[in-house]
Amino acid sequence: MKKSELHNITDPGFKIPDSYFDTFDERLFKTLDVQKDMSEIDGPGYKVPKDYFKNFDTQLAQKLEDIKQPKVKSIKSWRQIAYYSGVAAVLVVMLTVFMKSEDDLSINQVETASIESYLTNENLNIYDIASFLSAEDIKVEDFVANMITDESLETYLLNNASIEDLINEK
Repeated sequence: MKKSELHNITDPGFKIPDSYFDTFDERLFKTLDVQKDMSEIDGPGYKVPKDYFKNFDTQLAQKLEDIKQPKVKSIKSWRQIAYYSGVAAVLVVMLTVFMKSEDDLSINQVETASIESYLTNENLNIYDIASFLSAEDIKVEDFVANMITDESLETYLLNNASIEDLINEK
């Protein structure tokens, strides 16, 4: 309800049952009489038997002995679980080491597309590839002996270069 409509409320929302005030006096006096009777009570209304707390420990122990305890089932300890999992891991390693396949994997069995996708997806640079090469693998003669002709250079540039690569920016 909006704040501007609060002054227009005519009904308070509370309702009183029929003949509520006709019997109100009687009910009020009954409640007051009960309270008066309650105030005249001296003690709490119950008593502890004589020597109850002297024999309490022995009675409690007898009752606890009479209760049957369920049989406790032990769960395997963590040491046993760790032992069994260690044995299983050793067996798996032994199977993989001793059960080698007859065919050794060679570079000829790997597909060229797999090698190309590995090289493009691994973000390798020239220095990473050069770290795998030794001094014997790289010879100066390999680079000097290959002479590039003008025709092969022109063919390469026409097939692989775009016009933006060929324009010099100043």
